[in-house]
Amino acid sequence: MYADLHIHTTYSDGIYSPKEIINKAINAKLHKIAITDHDNYFGSLEAQKILSDIDSNLELIPGVEFSCHDSGSEFHIIGLFIDFDNSNLSSLISKMQDERMKSIKKIISHLQSKNIKIDLNKVTSRAKGSIGRPHIALELVEKGFARNVNDAFDKYLSNNILGKIKEPRMSTLEAIEIIRQSNGLPIWAHPKLSNDLSNNIKKLKNQGLIGVEIQSPRYGLNRQSELINICKKYKLLYSGGSDFHGVHEGVEISRNNAINEEEYNTLLEAKKDL
Repeated sequence: MYADLHIHTTYSDGIYSPKEIINKAINAKLHKIAITDHDNYFGSLEAQKILSDIDSNLELIPGVEFSCHDSGSEFHIIGLFIDFDNSNLSSLISKMQDERMKSIKKIISHLQSKNIKIDLNKVTSRAKGSIGRPHIALELVEKGFARNVNDAFDKYLSNNILGKIKEPRMSTLEAIEIIRQSNGLPIWAHPKLSNDLSNNIKKLKNQGLIGVEIQSPRYGLNRQSELINICKKYKLLYSGGSDFHGVHEGVEISRNNAINEEEYNTLLEAKKDL
């Protein structure tokens, strides 16, 4: 059994629709997937409906990925097995969508002041769910202001260039608490190896973290091995997935980027114990 528990769609910064993601997962002979779009679960809802209408053994795990900021660092916290009907979760999702739109308007206004003329409506039309800088980058490319998305970020959209204009971020505590309130498992996505790793793990576990991604195409064997050892030390569960967006060369939805049956079943047991 293979499960890819970290996938993005056109409802955030992925380039494939939920239907296309489902087809890719079926072709890859996966058994379970989680669509974990940034700050929303709309892609998961659409995928849920699609799977209910087709004959497939593929199972969808309800998911979301929250963009967080804590102590000067950025964290991404995934929620697995979340309850889409939880009112607190729905309120937070709505709040994040509003905050993202405010940020996008500020960025576009800043660009226009530099004579980079792009239209807000064109940018928003690219976003089905969570709007973000990648949607501005695509418009910059189409208008000829940049060669590609990476070039657009380098020239116009990096944190250093935008200065005080920041995309909205919640605290890790807020993300973990809302995931647990919605009967989900909070997972730290693709943590970086650093001198603060152990301290961050301890802090996040005290906040209610359940697991860490130990499987990711971002990792080499050394990084994966260190994360496994840390999970054992702090009694955290294993998760993982492709973090597929469709734009990173060599990263695909495949069994190579999935967790195995034993790792998945441990997560499932933790869900039952909530």
